[in-house]
Amino acid sequence: MKKICILSTVNLKHMTLISLYTDYFDIKDIKYDIICVDKYGNYEKNNANNFYAYNLKIERDWPKYKKIIEYIKFKNYAQSIMEENQYDFIIVWNTYTALLFNRFLRKRMKNKYCFNIRDYAHEKNKIVFKLVRSLINKAAFTTISSKGYRKFLPEGKYITIHSFNKSILSKCMPKERKELGKKPIRISFIGYVRFFDIDKRFIDAFGNDSRFKIQYYGEGSKELEKYAIDKGYLNMEFRGRFEPQETENFINNTDVINNLYGVGKIALDTAISIKTYYAAYMRMPILVFDNTFMKDITTKYNFGYAVKEDMSNLANNFYEWYSKYDFEKLAIGCNNFIKEAQQENTIFIETLDYYFLN
Repeated sequence: MKKICILSTVNLKHMTLISLYTDYFDIKDIKYDIICVDKYGNYEKNNANNFYAYNLKIERDWPKYKKIIEYIKFKNYAQSIMEENQYDFIIVWNTYTALLFNRFLRKRMKNKYCFNIRDYAHEKNKIVFKLVRSLINKAAFTTISSKGYRKFLPEGKYITIHSFNKSILSKCMPKERKELGKKPIRISFIGYVRFFDIDKRFIDAFGNDSRFKIQYYGEGSKELEKYAIDKGYLNMEFRGRFEPQETENFINNTDVINNLYGVGKIALDTAISIKTYYAAYMRMPILVFDNTFMKDITTKYNFGYAVKEDMSNLANNFYEWYSKYDFEKLAIGCNNFIKEAQQENTIFIETLDYYFLN
């Protein structure tokens, strides 16, 4: 039996898509360890054989060098565990983790680790680009969560993985077109709220328009609630931090997904958010910014509505689009998107079979 380790510089709960590995290992009865940081001091439930969580305390206002020192301490902690346990295979979660452990991975674990790229990590820097290329070349395989990342990554063979949270989506009912005029169209942002300038412009675009109900669910939304109250907007609802199991209720209480979480930076413009899968599974439109990979992919499959940055006349334009749109065409597009994503996830599972069942 191979000794397997999942290695990450983020908390377990921030390792989006890691369940693709852990669910696989649980089903196949394969033991694995997890080595990661713990920034919150809370135990995170998991099925690992051994769970090594390093207490990493970093203040946001610390100078960069001080933060680097703390991560080097984590590196020494994690590397000592890996050397002692002599793992046969390491699942490296995100590019920053790979860069921190790049020498160990390239020298000691060639073809015995997989590299999971989850975001832009300054690959436009020539030194970073070369290190990333070397890490990819020496990995057993490399996964990406968005084909848009090819814009900044070296040429290579990548496996695209997709986020279907079955525990949540299995409890959600796909939508049909909302009959206009009787009840407002509910547009929901579900997740961590942090682009306040964009969100306030969005709120202004729909403020007190009785055709719509604007909903924000997630950490950070309380600041927007105060803004809406100060503006006197009555067609809005806000909810702060929530538990993951509550997500299904918010999705079921939604007609349109708001994915306007940032634009104009390569990390934002090339990513695919988990909200894409909510929208596709629920057969409902998703609002995305123009000139992003999200726009390309969701309009290709006919469930995306592209929004300009200035949001001028957005409420009227979207209402007209929604009232005339062919929702049968939207449902077909969503089905095709899900089918293609599931086919790519099958390739991923076959790759895991090759490395962990042989």
